[in-house]
Amino acid sequence: MAGALAPAGVNANLIRRTCKTVLGEQRVGPPVLGEEQRAHLAGVLRGQDRLVLEDVLARIPEMSGETRETALHVVRRVGGVLTVGYVEARDADGLLELAVLSRSLLSLYELLGS
Repeated sequence: MAGALAPAGVNANLIRRTCKTVLGEQRVGPPVLGEEQRAHLAGVLRGQDRLVLEDVLARIPEMSGETRETALHVVRRVGGVLTVGYVEARDADGLLELAVLSRSLLSLYELLGS
């Protein structure tokens, strides 16, 4: 993101910290989170994903090759997760999936220099 202005509201550091909280340490695994904490984290990720997704979708026509294919896959998966009910997104498995996809979307967003 060097030199580029992020769309209003996109907070890459917030996304990274939230994903790290949900996913835990690689050698330890995901932490046990309470229902209220899962609900809050799911809300944060879903809100940020909507903002990042909008930017990545707008950039897909500029992409080619494997980057485009990866972007299309990530966008479809994130879009699918965002359309499921909020209750499903905050259960333990749904939140883990959301965090993995959120981190993938953020990586793509940053790769594009958004």
